[in-house]
Amino acid sequence: MKNNSFLLNTLLAGILGLALLICVLVRTFLPGAVLPVLNIPAMTGLCLIALTAEFYLAPGAKRCYPCIFLFSAATFGLLPLAAGFGAGNWWKLALVGSVVCTTVTWLYTSMVGRIASGSKAKAAPVLSALGLYLAVQCFMGILL
Repeated sequence: MKNNSFLLNTLLAGILGLALLICVLVRTFLPGAVLPVLNIPAMTGLCLIALTAEFYLAPGAKRCYPCIFLFSAATFGLLPLAAGFGAGNWWKLALVGSVVCTTVTWLYTSMVGRIASGSKAKAAPVLSALGLYLAVQCFMGILL
């Protein structure tokens, strides 16, 4: 699996597909329930879950950033459209999702690279992902 440079995109599509399937089932059986919006913090969380899973499944996997940009655009643009979310603004979801996923991948890869040079801690990638998610939450209050 170390040579598979598309594992991150496959995991991202699977995780987003599972989240959208859960949202469709909740909307079907509980129509009054309030569902979360697919915005920048939610996209960041989904990308960080995929990145952390990829770190544990295939440590040291190679990255192809143009491929990450294109496939995450397809993932965030087409899967919500297929699930019935964001029918009018699928291109915005695709553009923002691809930029968020590529940026978060770059930041997380840099963080994990710095962790790998120090002492070995098994929970460090998870805590780094949590810290990055909280940093995005803080910047969302400043930027928007």
